[in-house]
Amino acid sequence: MCGIFAYAGTENAVPFLIDGLRSVEYRGYDSAGIAVIGGDGKIQIARRGDHKASLENLAAAVGKGHLPGVASGMAGLVGIGHTRWATHGEVNQKNAHPHSSSDGLVAIAHNGIIENFLELKDELVDSGIEFKSDTDSEVFAHLVGRGVANGSSLRESVVGAARRIKGNAAVVALSALEPDTVVGLRVGNAGGIVIGTSAKTDASVMASDTIALLPFTNEVIYLEPGEIVEIERGVIRLFDLEGTPIDREPVRVNQNFEAAKKGKYPDFMSKEIAEQPDAIQGALRGRADFAAGTLDLPEITLTRDQINAIDRVVLTGMGTSLHAGMFGASVIESLTRIPAVAENSSELRYRNPVLGPNTLVVAVTQSGETADTLAAMEQARQAGSPQVVVLEMEGSQATRIADFTLPVRAGQEIGVASTKTMIASMTTLLELAVFLAQSRGAIDSEQVKKIVEMLAELPSLVASVLDIDGKITSLAERLSGFSDLLYLGRGAQLPIALEGALKMKELAYIHAEGYAAGEMKHGVNALLGPEMATVVCAPKNDLYEKMLSNISEVKARGSEVAAIATEGDDTVGRLADHVIHVPDCPGLLQPFLTVVPLQMLAYRTALVLGRDPDKPRNLAKTVTVE
Repeated sequence: MCGIFAYAGTENAVPFLIDGLRSVEYRGYDSAGIAVIGGDGKIQIARRGDHKASLENLAAAVGKGHLPGVASGMAGLVGIGHTRWATHGEVNQKNAHPHSSSDGLVAIAHNGIIENFLELKDELVDSGIEFKSDTDSEVFAHLVGRGVANGSSLRESVVGAARRIKGNAAVVALSALEPDTVVGLRVGNAGGIVIGTSAKTDASVMASDTIALLPFTNEVIYLEPGEIVEIERGVIRLFDLEGTPIDREPVRVNQNFEAAKKGKYPDFMSKEIAEQPDAIQGALRGRADFAAGTLDLPEITLTRDQINAIDRVVLTGMGTSLHAGMFGASVIESLTRIPAVAENSSELRYRNPVLGPNTLVVAVTQSGETADTLAAMEQARQAGSPQVVVLEMEGSQATRIADFTLPVRAGQEIGVASTKTMIASMTTLLELAVFLAQSRGAIDSEQVKKIVEMLAELPSLVASVLDIDGKITSLAERLSGFSDLLYLGRGAQLPIALEGALKMKELAYIHAEGYAAGEMKHGVNALLGPEMATVVCAPKNDLYEKMLSNISEVKARGSEVAAIATEGDDTVGRLADHVIHVPDCPGLLQPFLTVVPLQMLAYRTALVLGRDPDKPRNLAKTVTVE
């Protein structure tokens, strides 16, 4: 996720950078740093990598000159800052941002994952560049630095670097050769940049969140994917990546916390759907090492013998968390070869389940306060089962019951209907499956490396799905006329079909039923007809042909069919009435790509019907009573 703040004005940038980073610190606690162009025309960088103490330690250090290479009273009129959630490299000072080019003429702060950074790093090392960190971000600094050294402007150099990378990125950059300017770039959907100017202080500012700009202005410009911006004192210049100027009027933001947190989005639901690439990155940080191709869960300290002794895994949760748990059970069983099952917490707590010291219990709960899930966890504790909790809210009651806590790090979710927490929970459960499988010897290091390489691409794949909103809106208008909907899936797509149906119920108040496609002949066929439309999860995988048969079965009974299918699949289009395509990817990642359009479909259908997607009737974010 990571937080970014930049300043260009008439006063010392350092206090503004520190205050701005405090506003976005929730996006990354691992480390913090700032870079300014001092009065001598050189770039000075100050960084700390102290986990949750990073920003305050940085603030104290820059004021007193206690950082190596930073003079007391570090000052400059132009600067950039960053708070980090680690994805590449350990949490320490050398991996903190900003990063600089070898000659010190360029500094950058970066949010995102550079998928091809190893290839680019090898190229740069072969050209004689020495790397000082373990991050992927430093690659961008050297690419920009090379462009500046060859005579290109900072903006041209940032664009040139952007053309070399694969993945999503939000970047801010400084050059000692253009001491009045900060350049900001956005590529893809992961990470945003908001820009504003202050008439009062004659300053221009950039940040990763609107709320950081409120001390300066309530009129902001949102940088869209494929755009670049230059800011100077009181000046904003927007361009596309071809260099064509963009004229865009600022948007007025109500000066209150809730409106600021929404940013450019009309509601929290759409914002949180759009934040899912960032949520995935949050779940990966500190666990997946993309450079080494390894994955570890430092939060789980079970010995190898204890892991080998596990003979069954029980996952439990409620609602969306249960569906994430069903996905987790599927991948855990597939990769580890340990029997795994997902159970509804409200059922698990009221029967007499067979649990014991060799049963690993995994609770999934966004809040960590869901009453039924806590009761099921207490039952497992009394049975002596080792427990892992997968959740967003650290410090909640669930963390006090569990032996091990795996925070999903999606960031605060305000919309009642969970979206980014779901996808971050799925990511974390996949990591757990890989960790257990490798510990037991069920998969080797080469297989782990392949999965880690897949995970590096996952934020970009999910970001690309977010671009299909137009097709989703058209389908939503059609489905809004039905009072009953059927959602079908098989294998790992079954929990996705269940989640799609749940979202439609929660947001649009349409009766929707998720169902195992193989069960159709055992009852559900009696419901089929023109009055019930069907949504089918049918990406190309081992069950693809069977799903085609299910679509034909539905069509034969007069039902309208909408299918979620793989890009380039024309066969589904000949059978279904509506097709939403998602990118081709390995089967392990397919549920991440099919769940997003189903979230978007429920959201858009709710809007068509005039529902409030943030506050669905009769529902609450956290269910703390039975």
